[in-house]
Amino acid sequence: MRSLRARHAGAWLALLSGMSLTSPLWAQPTAADKALAEGLFQDGKKLMDEGRLQEACPKLAESQRVDPTVGTLLNLAVCHEKEGKTASAWAEFKEASALAASAGQQDRSQFAAKRASELEARLTRLVLEVAQAAPGMAITLNGKDLSAAAATGSGIPVDPGTATIEARAPGKQPWSQQVALDPGPSAPRVVIPPLADAVAAEQPKAAPPAPPPPAPVVPQEAAKPAASGGPLRTLGFVAGGVGLAGIGVGSVFGIMAIQKAGDVEVGCSGNFRCSRADVEANESAQTTAMVSNIAVGAGLVFLGAGVTMVLMSRSPEKPVASERVWLSPSVASDGGRVTLGGQW
Repeated sequence: MRSLRARHAGAWLALLSGMSLTSPLWAQPTAADKALAEGLFQDGKKLMDEGRLQEACPKLAESQRVDPTVGTLLNLAVCHEKEGKTASAWAEFKEASALAASAGQQDRSQFAAKRASELEARLTRLVLEVAQAAPGMAITLNGKDLSAAAATGSGIPVDPGTATIEARAPGKQPWSQQVALDPGPSAPRVVIPPLADAVAAEQPKAAPPAPPPPAPVVPQEAAKPAASGGPLRTLGFVAGGVGLAGIGVGSVFGIMAIQKAGDVEVGCSGNFRCSRADVEANESAQTTAMVSNIAVGAGLVFLGAGVTMVLMSRSPEKPVASERVWLSPSVASDGGRVTLGGQW
């Protein structure tokens, strides 16, 4: 039995680890539950005797959960007291005192009550104050729910260490704070401020408009030519202008040659011998005629090239049939003429 194995813990622990209650305190555990609880109890007692409290206390707590007895509860309270969890040990001693008294075990009840009284003088009590209670407000201490009205202004026994306090309410932003609690006796005070209104969820931003489709790429050969027809058209007009100037110069020299030839013919008509002046005039007329022929020929070449370039650079927007160019040379008694016409 658990009481016989506990006598080695010392005289005052022998009382705590005495024979467990023969009748169950809660629902009747099965044989398997009792075997498991007994194994956990023995392991926990051994670890506690070795001073390995962080391993011993959880085993004793699990043994108490599986098969609750006054003896196991008293040993768990002793383990928690050694571990420094004064509030947990105080509550477990008080519970064990009441259970032992109801079972007629006065020695255990008195021992547990005495230890609870000693611990009560050394408790750390956390005092909470709510600055402004919100509808539906919920407060938790280390994950345990508290009543906002009951917790306010009351010293809540807590184990030394770090405590986490949280407050929530519908439509409010949650609030939390961690408090370092020193071993008692002490009564630290924490004020829960008014909870701020919850920030409305941001509306999702509208997606940016889709970029316009890229402009179609016009092939180089299909690109619309400039209104002026481009450099080729300009060059054609220049060449045509040069050609017209050449024809004009040639025409002037031609007229001069014709006039000089007429003068020579008049000077030599009366006799078979021409004067030296007539001979020089005849040579000058021949030279002038040659210059006229060269100028007119070059002018025709430039004019033809210019017309060709203008026709090659015509705008596709205008039908070909609407473009008409003509060149009309003529010779008269007073000289030569070249007429250029067209429609663009």
